[in-house]
Amino acid sequence: MREWERKIFSRKLLSGFAVSSLAFLAVAAFPLFGLIGFIFTPLPIMYYYSKLGRMQGLAVLGVSLVVLVIVSGVAGFKTSISLFLMSGSLGLILSEALRRSRSIEKTVLHSAGALLALSLVLLICYSVTIGKTPWHLIEMYISESIRENIRLYSQLDVRSEQINLLKDNAKQITTVITSLSPALFLISLSFVVWLNILAGRLIFKKNGMWYPDFGDLACWKFPDRMVWIVIMSGGLLLIPVWAFRVVGLNLLILFLFIYMFQGLAIVTFFFKEKRVPRFIRVICYFLIFAQQILLLLIIGLGLFDVWIDFRKFNKKIDNSTA
Repeated sequence: MREWERKIFSRKLLSGFAVSSLAFLAVAAFPLFGLIGFIFTPLPIMYYYSKLGRMQGLAVLGVSLVVLVIVSGVAGFKTSISLFLMSGSLGLILSEALRRSRSIEKTVLHSAGALLALSLVLLICYSVTIGKTPWHLIEMYISESIRENIRLYSQLDVRSEQINLLKDNAKQITTVITSLSPALFLISLSFVVWLNILAGRLIFKKNGMWYPDFGDLACWKFPDRMVWIVIMSGGLLLIPVWAFRVVGLNLLILFLFIYMFQGLAIVTFFFKEKRVPRFIRVICYFLIFAQQILLLLIIGLGLFDVWIDFRKFNKKIDNSTA
């Protein structure tokens, strides 16, 4: 490598250290920025891992975590290094998955599966350290979150009847949410992976970098035969046995989440057919996720597409971006 090429490469590596470290610190230091910011913290790692190479990408992640530990210790704000390790690792996982140029569903599935495996390893290691089972740790975390919400509602002048109702049923709520945690956790992982794939496409293409072509995502469809799992899940809910109902409800939530993407693909298809301006699309997508009724309608749209096929009556669209 020539001298000027080394200098450019070193500059890019330093830029990777700075951008990724600042992203981690911003999320850790400003809780209001935390949730949305944390979702996209894998992006700098994914970008520099793909741009600079594997060893340099690993160095970017390592330096960012070290900087986070040092600064958070000096500044005195609490942060979970394991969560940032998972977030940064997702950047590495996504970069490796994208290099294989697989379909969008395989990319999401494999990336979410790899992150799930890492999460389980960290959870098991932590459970061994403190001498509690992983399932008990999950239950403790959910119980503490419910208590924290009750305290928050008390400060927000929520009616005392509602607060008392939550207090009286806190144990039952904890049991239900803990039972649904497998589906809820998988949904969360998959959704974060999907958002980073879409955001990564914009960043990579804007910087002239290669990115896999997933085809026209507006035409994406879940295999029709999978609807039988939804029907089977509904059947399990009718069995008066708690274990069967828990399995059925987890499966139902997970597969309805997948049909949500099919519904979103249908909406995107019609937006592109009617050439709806981009800013109106953004507003509509925001309303879909902000309003539960609209989200349920989107899930229903994706589910009934199995039998109706809403897109077959429309001409094929030429634009291949979702």
